[in-house]
Order: sequence, then C-alpha cells, then structure tokens
Amino acid sequence: MGNIEYKGESLAVTTFVKGSRLPGTVNLAEPFLVVAGKKASVAIASNDEVPVFFAVKGTLVGAAKVTLEDGVEEEFAKRFHAAITQYGLRPETIEVYVGPCLTFSHTHVERALLERLMDRGYRAACKRTDGVDFLDLPLLLLMQMRREGVKMANIHIGDYDTFENPELLHSKLRGDTENNLSVANLIA
Repeated sequence: MGNIEYKGESLAVTTFVKGSRLPGTVNLAEPFLVVAGKKASVAIASNDEVPVFFAVKGTLVGAAKVTLEDGVEEEFAKRFHAAITQYGLRPETIEVYVGPCLTFSHTHVERALLERLMDRGYRAACKRTDGVDFLDLPLLLLMQMRREGVKMANIHIGDYDTFENPELLHSKLRGDTENNLSVANLIA
C-alpha cells in the first residue's frame, strides 16, 4: 500500500507508512508550529498522539502534536487560539486535517476525567461501553476548533487508527517505539 494522502483546498498531507522513503528536511512541530509563505511545509513525528494540521490557502500552514493531556487541559485550544490571534486569521477560512492516531476505542480513561469534560461541555467526546470509559480525543479537538469558529465542513478527520493498522503505522499501545511521519504542504 502507498502512503496515506489527504488533499484539501488549502493543504496536502502525506503520512509515510512503514517502509516508505521519507522526505529530506522538514520543519518538525514539537508540539506546535506555524509556518508562513507560499511554499511552507510542516511535519509531525507522532505515534499514538494526534497530528493536527491547519492552513489558510496560500498564506500559512500549522501543525500540532496533541497528547491526551494537551487535549484534556485545552493546551492545543490555547495555542490554536493564539495562532489565530497572532496571524489575524479568520477562523472560517481555516482548513484542518487530523491525521492517524488512536481512536476512542483505544483511549481508556477514568470516569472522573469524563465527568470533568462533560461539565466543560465536551459530552459528545465522552464514551462509555460495558462500564468502560473512553475519550474520543479527535472529536474533543474538533469541538475545540469549532468553538474558535472553524467551520465543520473545513475539519477533516482521517480514517486510520494507529493501533488497528500494524502493517502501516507505528503504535506505542502495540509496543512500537518508532514514530509515524506526516508532512503537510501549503497549497498556493
């Protein structure tokens, strides 16, 4: 199988699968990076964390590697808001792509955490099945971006779970130590 590709109106993202030839030099987002310019690109080296890419067509591209803690504590939301403010962006023009990561069925959390998140308005991201509590971190991030004014139609969540695709992607949950590299390029 080839690499995992996403191409939108504002950005193109490639996640290099196991055994792929990686690109040369990239700007790594650790944990958050915004690059402006017509040929801007950014990259995320992640494992089970959530790689988030955002762009405004022809202007800038940004990336964040979001851990469970960063999502729950709204660190990503704070950095995203700061980027919108710093660059004078109109949220309705931002396009977002959420790359391969753990899906909710592999993100077990304590009930107390879900209760705190539900109290903060994130009920949709909180799941419970057969007495086991889960958090849908990509959905939590989507909700945070929607609160900033990003249009639902502009947020794209990828189809790949890092744990469920051992032939393609690395996963800490499976015991892998290597990272998955995703590279985003701004579309002019």
